[in-house]
Amino acid sequence: MPDSTTRPEATERQALAEITAERGWTRRIADRVDIYLRGAARIRVIWQGDEAISGGSRYHDDGMEQYTRDLATVKGWLTH
Repeated sequence: MPDSTTRPEATERQALAEITAERGWTRRIADRVDIYLRGAARIRVIWQGDEAISGGSRYHDDGMEQYTRDLATVKGWLTH
């Protein structure tokens, strides 16, 4: 049984939010969609719960550049 000082494991969604905040991204939440903004870049992530994504899209100057259903790809966009 965990004691009161043990922090529960972060979900994929929470972990991604923490990593992106450290890298200067601003995050907006709209229900199951997280929108990350930094300069002219915008990344939109649609979540299935808090552990898997339905998809993610990357925009630059409001033009869509890429779409993926792979969480590792989205993490790569947000961590570089």
